[in-house]
Amino acid sequence: MQEFLEIFLYLCHNMINDTDKIYFVSMQQGNHEGLRLLFDRYYISLCRYVNVLIEDEIAAEDIVQGIFIYIWEHKSDIVLTDSVHTYLYTACRYKAQNYLRDTSKFTRFVPEQHDAVYEEMSIEIDDLHRLIEEAVMSLPEKCAKIFRMSREYELSYKEIAEREGIAVKTVEVQIHTALKRLKKYLTAHLKIF
Repeated sequence: MQEFLEIFLYLCHNMINDTDKIYFVSMQQGNHEGLRLLFDRYYISLCRYVNVLIEDEIAAEDIVQGIFIYIWEHKSDIVLTDSVHTYLYTACRYKAQNYLRDTSKFTRFVPEQHDAVYEEMSIEIDDLHRLIEEAVMSLPEKCAKIFRMSREYELSYKEIAEREGIAVKTVEVQIHTALKRLKKYLTAHLKIF
């Protein structure tokens, strides 16, 4: 249940697709926080993806960490031609291929396996984003608005209270209520996964 809550809060925090590009541009401007936010968002799923490809959990973690080190060290040279998501997964695929080649395990890598895993993970993430959006839309209007201001626009409770003309305690109660209702909604609907 704890893992579910972490995943839920993690995904709620990143519901807007453009958020990744904002973090990436922030990172390219030298902001460590942009890199940390991308790392927090993608690290676990990238490690799982690479582990499926190379069947070595520790090496998978090393590969993913190496990719994040690379993008930090070469941040000013990187030009995104697609989404951050695609860039990271493609980098992982190439690094996994190199690892398998260098460790004489290359025969185990099957491109069709990569495509199937990538497609399945993308579909699951898209489905989860849709489910979270449905869950947020099921909240009372005021509660949903405050929740979005907190998670999507990353406003502090104080900033929300000032914008809405309400007490900070009211914001806290609304966020608590939103999380409680979202947890209940998602628990009931996550059986599809």
